[in-house]
Amino acid sequence: MVQSQQSLRKPPPRESKQHAKMSLELKKFQPTEYERFAQIRTSVFPDHPLSAQELQSFDDNLDKTKYYLQRYSCFNKDTGEIVGLADIGHMAWMFDLRRFLGRIYVDKDHQNNGVGQYLYENLIGFLSDLNASEAWAFGKEDMPISLSFLAKRGFKEKFRTWESWLNPAIVNVSEYSHYSKKASTAGIEISTLARELRDDPECYAKLYTLNQDLMADVPLPEPFTPLPYEQWLAFDMKDPGLIPEAYTIAKHGTQYIGLSTVRRLDKEPRGLYQALTGVRREYRGKGVAFAMKLKVIEYAVKNGYEKIKTENATTNAPMFGINMKLGFKRETGWIAFSKTLP
Repeated sequence: MVQSQQSLRKPPPRESKQHAKMSLELKKFQPTEYERFAQIRTSVFPDHPLSAQELQSFDDNLDKTKYYLQRYSCFNKDTGEIVGLADIGHMAWMFDLRRFLGRIYVDKDHQNNGVGQYLYENLIGFLSDLNASEAWAFGKEDMPISLSFLAKRGFKEKFRTWESWLNPAIVNVSEYSHYSKKASTAGIEISTLARELRDDPECYAKLYTLNQDLMADVPLPEPFTPLPYEQWLAFDMKDPGLIPEAYTIAKHGTQYIGLSTVRRLDKEPRGLYQALTGVRREYRGKGVAFAMKLKVIEYAVKNGYEKIKTENATTNAPMFGINMKLGFKRETGWIAFSKTLP
């Protein structure tokens, strides 16, 4: 945890206020509650379901000696049911000791009963105890009530990303084969994580350096903060959804110059999530990103996957253009908000 008196001191749970329409109680989240966490989160974001295992994996892999994370469960005291969840944590990729991301999830069957306001008031109190200077939150473009909730409480839009989905079966890979040939002509080989782990004992070290260099070029609302090696290893290489055969690596000789990360989705067995796709600056314009994307599409088709999800910052026109050319369809966007705290 963050080594400060403010973060080590945990205030007692706050009682529900009179404006709440049910009697509420807040407790620290327990490991036995991940299944309920997954249920509530899915009720809020039905197009983005996560399993209890995926949620717990993130928590287990987070280095809590460096990054703060505390989850809370909100109970209806009359029934004993968990009706909402909330959490506060550092954003490892934009790390600042006093900057925190807060998230609130209210079960769809218990919304509009004061639960969200109750959780918000508690989180603001906890942020004060942590001596936080800035609070961040995320919302979706198609959830106007959530966006209004944040706006009324002083949150301002900072950044926006567009989500895109692709049915890989519709892609005529041969139509784009010239990109792969262009990359090959430039001496670039498209490999996979599975192959590199087998053939290159320096795979992890080289991949870590490449990943951090590429992330520094990804548009973010605040400058990227490099992850420590062990934290990157835990997040990326120990992710239970990692598919080494689909994770694509571009090589020039023995140098890693590009990558496209791919993971499976527990709750969407026919779906893949393609996260970071990037190429070193000096190798851009040689068809490498296209070649890696095509490799992932070929894997998806061969193995019966029916959807690939990805997302791009609205300011990342080159990568968004590649996705659109391949046939990705833009879906609802995500909005990042921030609020300066007293």
